[in-house]
Amino acid sequence: MSIEATEATEIQEIVIGELVDDESERLPVNVVVEAAPTPAFHITRHTVLAKGELPPRAEAVRFTDADFRVPDSIKERFDNRGPRNTRVNRDSTRKRYRKWCEEQEDPREAWPGTTTANLAAYIGHLIETGQGKPREPFQPYSPDTLLAYCTRIATWYPKGERPDDSAVREMIEDYRLEEYIPAGGEKKEAAALTMKYLVKVLDKIDETTRIGRRDAAMLVLQYGMLYRSVEVTHLLVKNIRIHAEGVSVWTSKSKTRRKGNGRWRFIRDREDLRLVARVRAWLADLRELREPSATEQNPADGESAYLPNKPLFRALTSKGDLTRRQNAKVSRQFLSGRSVNVMVKARVAAVGLAYIDGLKVTSHSLRAGPNTDMVEAQVPLEERNQAGDWSPDSTLADDVYNRPDGSVDITKHDPLDAVPLYGGPAHAAVVHARTDGASPAERG
Repeated sequence: MSIEATEATEIQEIVIGELVDDESERLPVNVVVEAAPTPAFHITRHTVLAKGELPPRAEAVRFTDADFRVPDSIKERFDNRGPRNTRVNRDSTRKRYRKWCEEQEDPREAWPGTTTANLAAYIGHLIETGQGKPREPFQPYSPDTLLAYCTRIATWYPKGERPDDSAVREMIEDYRLEEYIPAGGEKKEAAALTMKYLVKVLDKIDETTRIGRRDAAMLVLQYGMLYRSVEVTHLLVKNIRIHAEGVSVWTSKSKTRRKGNGRWRFIRDREDLRLVARVRAWLADLRELREPSATEQNPADGESAYLPNKPLFRALTSKGDLTRRQNAKVSRQFLSGRSVNVMVKARVAAVGLAYIDGLKVTSHSLRAGPNTDMVEAQVPLEERNQAGDWSPDSTLADDVYNRPDGSVDITKHDPLDAVPLYGGPAHAAVVHARTDGASPAERG
């Protein structure tokens, strides 16, 4: 830097004032020095700093229209994220909440924001009115259902703008303990469709039809794999391998293994299930089926339904052809868990088994059924956990999914059998022990 430049810099740094020769005559000068702007920092409760370290600067973010736009295909993926049945239930709950708010004498705000009072009032309304229709017997909502509704509504709103659902959840738990349980309320469970009932259902199915062959194959696979309904709908053609002694089934993901680390499981064939024959018959149907076109239901030149990455079980027309779904993608060709439930209910109703031991039969009965059968056969919990894809340390297979009906085998071992029968050879000794040798007068 040149001398001139240095001097110019030094001159610029001098505070401007009036210069006088005599120090005593120097006048006070009110000098206002503008301080440098204080930097803005971005600090939250999650900020972690070392000694002497400054937090990150808070920089203004300038978004443009492009920062909020995505292609239509991406928007569709974003809107349809999560399991289909979860989305349907979630959206239905939120729609009913919004409708209820709007229909009140003094309408309440449901969207784009709501209040804790609104949520509490709605859940309280459900508790007091129940789920029955007018002029029907009162049917209370189960606390677990109300908790699910509460969560679906609260998570509708952005974080920081949600109602305090914790207070509402406490209200629901009070309802459980003080009203629901004392009134005889209990958790709704599906009946166990054990083997003795399943064979009756299978015998009634007309397997000369394509729909019959599909349903029979689906039922035996669900029972053999202890599948939830959504798991059987996720099966692909390539997930089944037929052997002479049974079938191998690949489960890509389950409720237990959410990250999709799949597994193969072999199910041995048996005369009551006829697993190999039924699965083989359905695969033969898939080889004959073609994706429908705009003009034909099963065009000869159409794409085959028997392709590795296509769903194993498909929706069919009454004639046994693939259901036409215009512009359908592969993801939309899958059956829904709800449709499986409808099929199961229809099949059991056909043989008078809509209820077993007072419990309704649903698609989940094909998970409880085989586990209950294995409990009766004294299969260890560890093996049942593996078969049903429960966590290794889970006790659900014993505590929840064991649902014997009124025809339990009474010859099964009971630990109390080891206790001597009162009134037998030891009767006198027992009486003596009870009375401690006292006379009747003393005992009186």
